Amino acid sequence: MLKTIRPTLLALAMLAAPAALAAQEAPAEATQQPAQTEAQQIQARLQQIQARALQDPALQAAQDSIGDQLTATMERVDPTFRAQAERAEALKAEVQAAQQAGDNAKLNQLAAEAEQLQQGFASARQRAMQDPQMVERIQAFQQRIVARMAELDPETHTLLARLQELKNGAAPAQQ
Repeated sequence: MLKTIRPTLLALAMLAAPAALAAQEAPAEATQQPAQTEAQQIQARLQQIQARALQDPALQAAQDSIGDQLTATMERVDPTFRAQAERAEALKAEVQAAQQAGDNAKLNQLAAEAEQLQQGFASARQRAMQDPQMVERIQAFQQRIVARMAELDPETHTLLARLQELKNGAAPAQQ
């Protein structure tokens, strides 16, 4: 049951991964557009490198372990998490049945319940991600990912540094 939500949880946990450093709001000025475009291009390249790095069996095992640890931490910080996860699994069958029956009222009710569950998951995830042990584990995992990325593409560190510059609003790097 928890195995099916683990990839989603890990994806959320990995939002802080190096390739996601470019999460930026739309710029207020047109002069910032080139920087935003550059950041998007760098982010896309880093995501490709990261995807290749995550094909490493050792990193896949570490990713699974982080997912297990995140789930355990979420259960610890929110005693209702397991029941919510079980309810989310049960909702799938109810949604399918309501779709087949064409019961829009039931679908609306289930959608509202699913949204509440998602909010509960988000809250538990946020608290779990603040747990000092999880912070340490995720940082260590991110360092392993970046190291593997650098092995695959020597420009990784330069790309990450430039992306951080763009995120911080720095002027374009001189070549």
